[in-house]
Amino acid sequence: MEIDLILKNGNIVTMDPALEKCNWVAVKGGKITGRGIGAPPDTDAGLVIDLKGKTVLPGLADCHVHTLVAGLNLNAVPLQHAKNIGEVLALMRRACREADSEWVFGANYVPQNVQEGRYPDRWELDSASDGKKVMIMAATLHGCAVNSEGMKVSDVPEDMPGVEKKNGCPSGIFSSDESSFLATANVLGSLPDGILWGFIGDCCANAVSKGVTTMHGLFGQFVKGDRDVDLILKNKDKLPLEMAVFYQTWDVKQALDLGLPRVGGCLTLDGALFEYTMANFEPYSSAPALRGVLYHNDDEVYQVVSKAHAADLQCSMHAVGERAIDQLIYTYRRVIMEQGRKDLRHRIEHFCLPTDGQIAMAKDLGLILSMQPGFTYLWDRAKGGEFEFCLGRARADRWDPFHRIIGAGCIVCGGSDCPVTPVEPLVDIASCVHGHNPIRNIPVDDAIRMYTVNAAYAAGLEKSKGSIEVGKDADFVAVNMDPYEHFDQDDIYDLAAEMTIKAGTVVYQR
Repeated sequence: MEIDLILKNGNIVTMDPALEKCNWVAVKGGKITGRGIGAPPDTDAGLVIDLKGKTVLPGLADCHVHTLVAGLNLNAVPLQHAKNIGEVLALMRRACREADSEWVFGANYVPQNVQEGRYPDRWELDSASDGKKVMIMAATLHGCAVNSEGMKVSDVPEDMPGVEKKNGCPSGIFSSDESSFLATANVLGSLPDGILWGFIGDCCANAVSKGVTTMHGLFGQFVKGDRDVDLILKNKDKLPLEMAVFYQTWDVKQALDLGLPRVGGCLTLDGALFEYTMANFEPYSSAPALRGVLYHNDDEVYQVVSKAHAADLQCSMHAVGERAIDQLIYTYRRVIMEQGRKDLRHRIEHFCLPTDGQIAMAKDLGLILSMQPGFTYLWDRAKGGEFEFCLGRARADRWDPFHRIIGAGCIVCGGSDCPVTPVEPLVDIASCVHGHNPIRNIPVDDAIRMYTVNAAYAAGLEKSKGSIEVGKDADFVAVNMDPYEHFDQDDIYDLAAEMTIKAGTVVYQR
């Protein structure tokens, strides 16, 4: 058989340098062997799919996924719509009564969205736990709360930053990265490998249903002993998508010993907006005594970047606010001045509130900016929204300035930060071109590049992924509408995957 798969009669958006379109593609051995306009090759094929005019894009990438925790959230109690702590406790009580597992998790919690403006404490959670261990996780992953049984497993020292107390006693609420990350790592580290791998698998199965064929997966940091790193490296070939592994360790040697081409990921230089730990130049509008936290001194950051650059490893770290961006971008600049430029494609994860000077420096240094349009889709409007509440309107409008960043010539790749926002690259593309706050809207080509061409480049995979060209992997997603025809219409948010093909194999069909 000469051909394994032919896609025909489609509107195939290749995303090649010329932005050509075709209506058929041929596949053999998981690779694209031909494409064109008109009738496809008259040859035997194992499978012929008549697209009947549907649009096909290159397989999409999500460039920032906390894979294991994202899978956990798919199995957790959703709390984002709870209006007060009473509703939170009612949801958790129902789940605890119905659960046959030792642990019950709540997810997507935003304290600012509930009437009381806080987490439920351990005594409140005890009243709803029905003998189960309970953990509620912030939507940002930068805070959590546990009940009394959960506190025994979380094992966080009382004097650690972010351990909140009531009447001098730990309340079960952890509101800083130091305490919440340790609590999460200890809790997830107590679970058996089978459950952890189940969470990873659930995340990936959900992702392919959204058109994702490549994931930049973040591992380490949230599981004690980094057992999730061992799990993914041993089993990633069993997944229905390509996994680019980011090992979130501050020890460069650990990544080298595993033969990985990169180190880091979401190594947090600052925190998150809703916990008021994102490091800003100016105070928060809703918390005028605070302007965030830098978790590491300059030398700690320098040691990692310098060692990674010397070892020819790509390096990546989390920097949300201006102060954290400053710390990381000047560290990259120092290391490049000391050691010379290399094609390592160092990244800044989030880059949410950059100054024009920081954008210019990122372009000059050749940095990859890994950003998450889902943040503004969920939490910003032209008027109102959580960003305006926390930062004021002027700074909310400066968040995620895709138009200015791309206009400056920077390379931006798109991700979800799931479970902070869902793996929904097509919704994120819609948000980029027809956002609730049009101040940051960009053309369709640029939005799709963030999840295809740029995403492949950001992981060093541009020779095999990111566009529909002969010789590249046969990764495609067929969608229900042409985004180029609906870019200025509200129904662009209905853009959805109808079929996902990975290396020539259908891995999802709606």
